[in-house]
Amino acid sequence: MMEEVRDLSVENARFERKLPLERYQYQDLTAAFIKMGLNPKRTYADRKVQSIYLDTIALDNYQSSVSGLSRRFKIRIRWYQQDTLRLALEIKRKFNNTSTKQIFRIVNPERNIPHDKQQLRQLASTNADIFPTGVVGVYRPVLEVSYMRSYFELSSGIRMTIDREIRYRRLSPMPCHSIVNSPVDYVVEFKYPVAQISAFNALLRNCPFRLFRHSKYVIGLDTVGLS
Repeated sequence: MMEEVRDLSVENARFERKLPLERYQYQDLTAAFIKMGLNPKRTYADRKVQSIYLDTIALDNYQSSVSGLSRRFKIRIRWYQQDTLRLALEIKRKFNNTSTKQIFRIVNPERNIPHDKQQLRQLASTNADIFPTGVVGVYRPVLEVSYMRSYFELSSGIRMTIDREIRYRRLSPMPCHSIVNSPVDYVVEFKYPVAQISAFNALLRNCPFRLFRHSKYVIGLDTVGLS
């Protein structure tokens, strides 16, 4: 059975600001934090994050992200470490610079990882009672992404993650067995509630690095090729 565990409403929307860095830039990050008076506190043990992104045949979600539409969303199936017994289907919505996320927990006793359309149908049939309507009919697995993530807190309510060893594999339209390294060495991401925008800006006001829009899904598809 799949259980919907969280639906972040507009009132609970958050900002997600990203800092993609090359290896030499990342080496300067610690020094920059010290200079800014920041002392990130580690909150969780590092873990491997693995995701499969779903999209339409026309790659509508990819196109909307590339175009920078103010309203867009993406769908992915995620799991951590090697725990394929418990998957999560996530629908992530963006409105301008804020994000909300709807998460469904999937019990997966057969450890079925949906690398293709048929496996996605099997997973959905096992969890047919709550599986979002239309996902299987419209979407298909497109890209597999994996990376190691570290978790920190800069201050109360303001979190930071650092992703490294980012790798991609194309699943459709032409599946590829080769795993490709991301051209981006590190992605530092800051996450905080809308109400704390002033506190975040104060913390990072002297940051020597520029914050960018960055989508692993878009970078991944651009890296492995669209066909």
